[in-house]
Amino acid sequence: MQKTGSDNTLGNLTERFQTLAERKKTKLKVVEPLKSLPSWPASTRGTPNACLRSALFAGIQGNERIAYKKRTLLASVEGIEVRYLGVQLNQSDLDVWMQIVHLSRQQLPGFNVTFSAYAMLTALGRGNGKSQHEWLKESMARLGGAFVEMTFQGRDTFGERGFLRYYRDEVTQRYVVELTESMLRLFEDGYTHIEFEQRQKLRKQPLALWLHGFLSSHAAPYPLKLQTLYKLSGSSTQNIRDFKLRMGRALKALVAIGTLESFEIEEDTVKVKKQPTPSQKRHLESKPS
Repeated sequence: MQKTGSDNTLGNLTERFQTLAERKKTKLKVVEPLKSLPSWPASTRGTPNACLRSALFAGIQGNERIAYKKRTLLASVEGIEVRYLGVQLNQSDLDVWMQIVHLSRQQLPGFNVTFSAYAMLTALGRGNGKSQHEWLKESMARLGGAFVEMTFQGRDTFGERGFLRYYRDEVTQRYVVELTESMLRLFEDGYTHIEFEQRQKLRKQPLALWLHGFLSSHAAPYPLKLQTLYKLSGSSTQNIRDFKLRMGRALKALVAIGTLESFEIEEDTVKVKKQPTPSQKRHLESKPS
């Protein structure tokens, strides 16, 4: 039977649809499940560079938090875009997440992490009174409720509601936590071993804590403008002059604990000198001169 013009048109459309469908299949990127987390010594806390080189975990006090009511682009270094929706996270929230990730580092993704509130607070150098237990509950809620979207090199974007999901037994105050995979994938784009003992010495100094993580993630930190550090740290100060004073105090704290050898602030630029870790030293030596 001879095909009519209508039949030919329908046949052509069907062929085009099938061709487009096949082409889409070949272009579809399959994201393989995360097989394992890297491991690190007990004295350190492995932390993705994306968390250390952005305003995702701001260097601010708890009473300075703000709430992002829409998906907001946060300051970050080149190559990483961070968008955030929810109550602002700070360095104390990073402490909690780092400790949970630390507990999970020898487990396969998908397995739950269990701990007591007492053990978590003790590990973080905090007391075990009612106010501290409430603080932990609030931090867990912030980490669980945040929406984070990360884009790397303008190519791959991962979005997830929350860094974790959890169950809490109200009688024993034991937590069962599942870490969300998109946030664990941040390790694939590079991570840093944070010296935990040094970090403990900086408690209640949020800008120094942020700066410690940021500088630890660089083998040889380059000079940076105060304005750049102001944005990256998520500072809540009203003017750059006040931030400069805070930055000076934070840098002195890092020298006191041995993170930095020296520093100087020349007008609007911060220059630091630090001794790279053994792994960072190998990295620098492997670079072509």
